[in-house]
Amino acid sequence: MEATLLTIVMMCVQEQRDVVLDDCEALVIAGQDGRCRVLVKLSLHYGAPVMAVCRQLQRQIAEEIATMTPYVAEAVDVVVKRLAMP
Repeated sequence: MEATLLTIVMMCVQEQRDVVLDDCEALVIAGQDGRCRVLVKLSLHYGAPVMAVCRQLQRQIAEEIATMTPYVAEAVDVVVKRLAMP
């Protein structure tokens, strides 16, 4: 199931035009209780609205996981590693 959850996370990340796609990593830990935790580490293009992008990703990932699986994301942590110059 973790592979399915990871696929959902990466699909959400790929929809964000401000994310540097070749510098992104994600980790999903799924528990037996129907809950999961998500950690996404990524780089954003310089000038991107950092907080808005992170909040949108958190919301979208949690919603997609709840819609597409029996899991509930109890935490979606987004870490911005760096801002990439164009």
